[in-house]
Amino acid sequence: MERTMLSIVRSCLLTVAACVYRAIHQNIPDPEAGWWKRQAIRAKITFYALMTPELMILWAMRQWFGAKEVADQVNKVKPELKWTRTHGHFAQMGGFERLDNRRVLHPPTLIELLEKGQLDVEELERVSTKRINDSSKGDILSKGIVALQTTWFVFECLARLHQGLPLLELEVVTLAFAVLNTLTYAFWWQKPLNVLCPIQLRILPNAPNTPPSVSEFTETSGKPPPTSAESQPSDQAVNLGSAGESSPLLDSSVVEVKEKREAARVIQEALTAVVQGIAGAGKSASGVVETVWEGVCAMFGAYEVHDDATHVSTFYGMQISGEKGDVVFLSSCFIGMIFGAIHFISWHSAFPTHTQLLLWRISSTVLVAEPLCLALEVEGHTSAQNDFADEAVASILLVLFSPSVLLGPIVYILARIAILILSFLTLRNPPSTALQTISWTMYIPHL
Repeated sequence: MERTMLSIVRSCLLTVAACVYRAIHQNIPDPEAGWWKRQAIRAKITFYALMTPELMILWAMRQWFGAKEVADQVNKVKPELKWTRTHGHFAQMGGFERLDNRRVLHPPTLIELLEKGQLDVEELERVSTKRINDSSKGDILSKGIVALQTTWFVFECLARLHQGLPLLELEVVTLAFAVLNTLTYAFWWQKPLNVLCPIQLRILPNAPNTPPSVSEFTETSGKPPPTSAESQPSDQAVNLGSAGESSPLLDSSVVEVKEKREAARVIQEALTAVVQGIAGAGKSASGVVETVWEGVCAMFGAYEVHDDATHVSTFYGMQISGEKGDVVFLSSCFIGMIFGAIHFISWHSAFPTHTQLLLWRISSTVLVAEPLCLALEVEGHTSAQNDFADEAVASILLVLFSPSVLLGPIVYILARIAILILSFLTLRNPPSTALQTISWTMYIPHL
């Protein structure tokens, strides 16, 4: 019994669609956005999932750790709420907004208001895990179908390799997506899927026993605190950062955030200049590069949510700093290397031409080398800044690292495009052994 080319392509496309479309748990979009704008956001996420699936892992990991941290901080302030990671995911994806002005309550602001007694605890208690899951468009059955299809495809590929049967290049590409999808799905398993409407919360006046401190008021307004006669109850959302016994989640340095935003801006401007100089594409290409690079920086956690925003950004996730942040970043780079290494399966495959074989090998090597270089460069630059107080030394190191940082993403995207094109070109003349089937895999339920 042999497989048909149609069945192979159909199975691969269904699996890729499950990995890059159905498995992505996006944040809540702008409540005022229409259907077309929501689909444009979905298409944007799908593009990143196809071109840079490793960044999806980074985004999912940041949200997974962030959801746990949000739940722990809320339970520390109000233990009676008993928040779970599902609550943390919901808050992180923009699931709560102010009733008075429809502004989003992202986790730092939500915890600040909770500490000040400006949120109704009974109202929050009614936001149970069951209620959150009820607003989700995905249940165990729908998620299970996607997980089952992905798992079946991985098992079939492993079985073929074990029996010495070759995989088509399209199957190798799909296998790499499936492996990453398994991890992404695990990190987002407790995150609600395709929620459109946030839950509105009433903002109460400042509790009389929790007046704003001097340092907090000065930090947010730049003015000295008013006297007791001048102070009036206010339901305005507070800014990130509080004084006194603030939670570790809210203790992230303002300087650190500004440095990350400034670094993202510098890299973005430099990358745009490089592309303009090479391609000479002018102003329109600059806008495209800026848009793409903003998404990449957002998945790295370079941007924050402003207090007047109506929703969190597309790739928003809590800023994970310290050792845990290093673990998240290095783990995503390591997973990215595994993703690229899977393409080495076709290193000795029979390609129609030697040029295609050489292009596949070079592109596969780039997919492995870029995450490794990025990890070494970022960690090396961080270590240099920690070990040397001289800013000039850090600047010199940044200049030395910048060529790979700036050109690496461009080369990586070109390698990804080459891999995808080659995976379809090689379908014209498949080896006869590639069409042989493994009978027992047909008994595993799949699409």
